[in-house]
Amino acid sequence: MRLVTYERLDHRRPRRDEDPAAWAGDSGPLRFDPMDAGRPGARRLGACPAEGPGASHVVDLNRALAMKLAVEDVGAPEAEADALVPSDMRAFLARGDEALAAAAAALTFVDEVLGRYDAPDLIRAGVLEPRTSVRLCAPVPRPGKIVAVARNYPAHAAESDGAVPEEPVLFLKASSAVIGPNDDLVLPRASREVDYEGELAVVIGRHARELSEHEALDCIAGYTAANDVSARDWQSVRGQHFIGKSLDGFAPLGPMLVTRDEIDDVQDLGLETTLSGDVVQSARTKEMTFPVARIIAFVSQLMTLEPGDVLLTGTPAGVGRSRRPPRFLRDGDVVEVTIERIGTLRNHVVDPVRGRE
Repeated sequence: MRLVTYERLDHRRPRRDEDPAAWAGDSGPLRFDPMDAGRPGARRLGACPAEGPGASHVVDLNRALAMKLAVEDVGAPEAEADALVPSDMRAFLARGDEALAAAAAALTFVDEVLGRYDAPDLIRAGVLEPRTSVRLCAPVPRPGKIVAVARNYPAHAAESDGAVPEEPVLFLKASSAVIGPNDDLVLPRASREVDYEGELAVVIGRHARELSEHEALDCIAGYTAANDVSARDWQSVRGQHFIGKSLDGFAPLGPMLVTRDEIDDVQDLGLETTLSGDVVQSARTKEMTFPVARIIAFVSQLMTLEPGDVLLTGTPAGVGRSRRPPRFLRDGDVVEVTIERIGTLRNHVVDPVRGRE
């Protein structure tokens, strides 16, 4: 599945209590009584079908499951759907395989409905949202923790004048730094050397402690793209590594969480970063010094991993600090991190004044 967290941008009809006449006789051929599915700005859990008639829409998984249960004449379908498929990504992941199975069943139901009925029935019920009517957020808007790995690509270690480490070198980023795809990356006033680092991000799907490498991949919920934005003047010159990695907006994630079953080999994915149209980083994940399984096993010896935690697996060579002359982010830049089979994370860089407008 390709899971997303999203917000509705607008309502195409009034709520039931505002205009009951607009809802009259609207049960449709599915005999499902539509309900208000949330105001604009409310975050919802969705899925983006890769193909088929729903490919240009986002499926509200909670509403889709509620409709499925209503058609099956299950009592209190909305309450049952809330229990099985929460609208918060971390709560959803915490429910484990049961939630994933329910979400998959809801998607299958939507596919079947689209093959038998007109799509507007699902739109009126709040099950389908046109992509143009939603704003994608970070798949996990507020991870429990973000654990990152330094110098995990040999070429990046070399350009950073550092040796290839003998074990994963870990650091933390603040969860408050997370922003989503297409969000503005607002340059902080406190730094003049803001740099990009395109990376593969791993999202944890279950509690994990002291795993072996053989067990490690089983705790993964899925993968997304990340930009480990860094203030080099804080990170290196001032020695404030955590601060230099954790300023507001310094952890873009997205555009979606692709579940683990969709990726055959996480160690053979292409990764490319472009800066205002120019390719600045290009590598494959097989170039990592420490593969994903090794990273997870190593981290799990030190701390408990929980559903919704995010691991950043390192950046390839080509960061702005290592260019001659250095190329740091500036107002008007567009940074795109594209990972094969996952998608493109895009953020526009703006100065602090424009970022408040």
